[in-house]
Amino acid sequence: MAEPTDPFIILPETEAADRLLDKADALLKRHHAPGPDTDIPVLTEAIDDDIPVLTGAIKEAPASAPAPAAGFVEQLIDLDATLNRRIDEWLHQELPQVLAEELEQARNRILQQIHARARATLLADISQEISHLLDANDPRNR
Repeated sequence: MAEPTDPFIILPETEAADRLLDKADALLKRHHAPGPDTDIPVLTEAIDDDIPVLTGAIKEAPASAPAPAAGFVEQLIDLDATLNRRIDEWLHQELPQVLAEELEQARNRILQQIHARARATLLADISQEISHLLDANDPRNR
C-alpha cells in the first residue's frame, strides 16, 4: 500500500530556509520606514527659544577634500594599473628568454632520445642490411 504524500512535510532543508527567511523579514521590519499606522513623535508645542540663524555670507566655498574612501579607491585602481603594467613588462622581458631556454633543453632531450633509439633499433637494421649486401656480393659465396 502506497503512503499518502503530505504536501506539508517539513524537511531539514526547508526548515533552514524558513529560519533564514524569518531573519530577513525581521531585519527588513527593523529598518523599514514607519507607515501611517506607526506612532511617530510629533512636535505639537511652539518653540519660543531663539534659534541661531546664519546671517553672514560665505565668500568662497571651501574646497571639499575627496572622501578618504574615494581617495583610497583611486589609489587601489592606480596600484592595480601599475601592477598590471609591471607584470606585462616583466613578461615581455623575461618570457622570451625562459621560452628559449626551455625549448633548447627540450630540443636536447629529444635529440638524445632520437640518438638512443636510432642506436637501439635503426643501427641494428642497417647493420643487418649491410651484412646481407656483403654476403650477397662475396665471391666466396658463389
